[in-house]
Amino acid sequence: MPKIIEGIEDKIFTSAFDLFSEHGYKNVDMKIIAKKSGIAVGTLYNYYPNKKTLFLNVFNKSWIDTFKKLDNIIYGNLNKQTKIKKFVQILYDEIYERKGMGKHLIRSSKFNNQEINIKQELLLRLKKIISIDEKDEELKCKYQIRLLQTILVTVITMMNEHPEEYEENIDYLSNYLWVIYENIEKY
Repeated sequence: MPKIIEGIEDKIFTSAFDLFSEHGYKNVDMKIIAKKSGIAVGTLYNYYPNKKTLFLNVFNKSWIDTFKKLDNIIYGNLNKQTKIKKFVQILYDEIYERKGMGKHLIRSSKFNNQEINIKQELLLRLKKIISIDEKDEELKCKYQIRLLQTILVTVITMMNEHPEEYEENIDYLSNYLWVIYENIEKY
């Protein structure tokens, strides 16, 4: 009978999240995750058959809380400009926290099918925050995915190119989205 380890799934999640965030997918293996989790490699394989399955589980679960935070902003009682700024700040902070995993949102990789779900969820929230649903139907279809891709790439670019300028990055990104909101009919 296998030994039951209290809270093992949480330990695995936390260890894997930390390692994937810090070192990226390629530089982490199941042995390192098991060691950080305080379990044997065989025990880890009892929970996850391979690294890809574990990564996707961690990647997807890690975004659930982010979506809750974004939804609180979207449905909160704030003016539109404040909502956009808080939305950008949460998105920026969450991608930054993931470091190596956050970049998987813009890279093409073997995880694309799983990432599409995360991108779709982000797109839904982005549409709500800039009120695309209130605008012309053709515009919604034509530019939605490009808008999301632009925002994600821009967030990551700001982090990499201006790492010490957090407030300036947030202000820039917020103003960028505000301009899009104000001018969406022109696109």
